[in-house]
Amino acid sequence: MELSFKKKENKVNYPTKTTINFISNQQQKNDRAAIIGFVVFMLFLGLFVKFAVIDPLNKVNQAEAVYRSMESQLNSYKTALADYEDVENRYNELVGSFMSESEASYLDRIDIIKMVEEDVMKYVEVRSIAISGNTVRVSTDTSTMDNISNIVNILLNDSRNSYVTVTTAQANKDVKDMVYANLVIVYSGVKQ
Repeated sequence: MELSFKKKENKVNYPTKTTINFISNQQQKNDRAAIIGFVVFMLFLGLFVKFAVIDPLNKVNQAEAVYRSMESQLNSYKTALADYEDVENRYNELVGSFMSESEASYLDRIDIIKMVEEDVMKYVEVRSIAISGNTVRVSTDTSTMDNISNIVNILLNDSRNSYVTVTTAQANKDVKDMVYANLVIVYSGVKQ
């Protein structure tokens, strides 16, 4: 008997798979979805903040800057024109001789009304006032002849008037000793 021994080759079969995955990693998938969702949300939030908050605020700030600029400009104009009436009055005094008669007469209208209020309306009611140039026609309501005479004296003593006359004094039919008067006043405008 012959015994022969053959050497046995020990062949080892190793698995070809290199990783073992016993548990499905669902948490990692959820984290990726959450991160992607958060990034998309942040993009939309950024766009919303830009177009719905920042841009309108910028427009408001620009409008406010324009308003403040205009207000500053208006205040500078008001400051520059603060003494306008004084300058205008001084100008009218100096240049008045170069104005036409109708232009010069318009300058004194307020002063004429004040003179009529002070010298006539305190003593009798006035029905009408007509101003043509420097001539003032005043129609009074009913008054006594003595009162009309006193008003004429007041007007004559007023340095703003150069001439005063009564053109008509009509008797009132309803009330005895009462008259309507029409006064003509030539206004000179000189004040003391």
